Amino acid sequence: MPVLAAGLALLVTACSGGGGGTAATTGDPPSDASATAESGPKYTQFADFPGQAVVTTEPGLDLAIQVKAIDVVWTPELAGVSAKAGKHYVAVYVAVTGELADRGVQRAKIRYLQLRRNNTAGEKCDPYEPDKVPQYCFTEAYPASDLKVKVVDKTWREASWSADSLMGRNLDRGETAIGVVGFSLEDGANTDGLQLCGPTKEIEVDVDRFPCVPIPKPERV
Repeated sequence: MPVLAAGLALLVTACSGGGGGTAATTGDPPSDASATAESGPKYTQFADFPGQAVVTTEPGLDLAIQVKAIDVVWTPELAGVSAKAGKHYVAVYVAVTGELADRGVQRAKIRYLQLRRNNTAGEKCDPYEPDKVPQYCFTEAYPASDLKVKVVDKTWREASWSADSLMGRNLDRGETAIGVVGFSLEDGANTDGLQLCGPTKEIEVDVDRFPCVPIPKPERV
């Protein structure tokens, strides 16, 4: 009997966990599912990109888009189009979303954007007043790309860009798209203080009154 009692005591002690513990109480190694999700492709939303947004729309359309410059580079070629001899493109990569958070935008395009630069060289660059030396010179976007809604962060320079279509792209409510516009400038052009501008529903053709936002100085690669 004493032997049996001792055996029962040992059995009870083992079952009570006395300092042991199961995998559930000590903790399994964390699953790698979350790590895999974090290391997957990332797509930054419009509001999370730094910088100011310009609200603009193609003349004749009612709903506008918000545009932010997210990267700027000096390049000899863009979207399969080579710059002319003695010139480069200021390629401005942009994030785009609808003007209003509660609705989408049909036929969104970026081809009507303009680049504004300080006229430090005293150019007569106003096509409507050819004898005038204005404070700023404006350059129209060419080439301009289609908008893509899935461009992984930091890969837009390597993406396969093609010229935009006349139909544009429909953006769903809250959707963020990426695109690129090129502005052809002389190789020796001053690229300090560049600004990205665009027309609005109220100001469709007067470039001097277009809303503008500053963009970074182009990186020369």
